[in-house]
Amino acid sequence: MSAHFITLVIRQPSDPRARQLMRDQLTHVIGLYGGSVTGLSLEDEMTLCERLQERLPDHEVEQAREEVAALHAKQPCSSRKRAQETFKA
Repeated sequence: MSAHFITLVIRQPSDPRARQLMRDQLTHVIGLYGGSVTGLSLEDEMTLCERLQERLPDHEVEQAREEVAALHAKQPCSSRKRAQETFKA
């Protein structure tokens, strides 16, 4: 897999204002260092992926990893900008 991405799962504060401020600050800091948010989910996608990986045959998991790597190899970062707009949702 490419070292160009990082995936985090953050437990958000319960206060809506604090959640928005946290997202704003994350976006700001990421941009300061030349990064960009390319996707956002309000669910724990890492745990979901782990559960799916446990259920799928190893060859299907490896095939999915190869497909993701190929997708990112073909797609320049600038074409993923649409995902940034959803981060403020």
